[in-house]
Amino acid sequence: MNPLDTQILTPMKSEIPHLVFNWKGKRILIVEDDYVNYLYFNEILSGANACLIRAVSLQEAFDMITSGIRFDLLIINTSLPGNENCRSIKRMKMLWPDLRVIAIAGCDCNGRNRNCYQTGCDTLVNQHIDCNEMMSAVDELFATIT
Repeated sequence: MNPLDTQILTPMKSEIPHLVFNWKGKRILIVEDDYVNYLYFNEILSGANACLIRAVSLQEAFDMITSGIRFDLLIINTSLPGNENCRSIKRMKMLWPDLRVIAIAGCDCNGRNRNCYQTGCDTLVNQHIDCNEMMSAVDELFATIT
């Protein structure tokens, strides 16, 4: 076996150190209808000891929020059906003004970005975000909760 084959077969170690977070006691609602995307975010966030809850639709998310369940963070896919111009974020922020919101965008659309921020989104990230960047974004928002 030549050295090139060995390099291909050996998994490369990431040069970026894995960041460690502890969000014990925090409750995160992930509103994502795509199961693979949900698994990705679950994999990223599950090591930080937060309680992760999934809603597969906007209606399910509204039902959870209006039922009185307290969430510290909402992570929402901006391309969900019924979420035109990020209106669902505005509705949720009206119900729970202190709720921190990370919107997940599948593309870098300036109009969508502007709408999300105008409706109360705290952070907008690309769907293909690096796991350490995502963890840091969540941690920064948790640091603002008093």
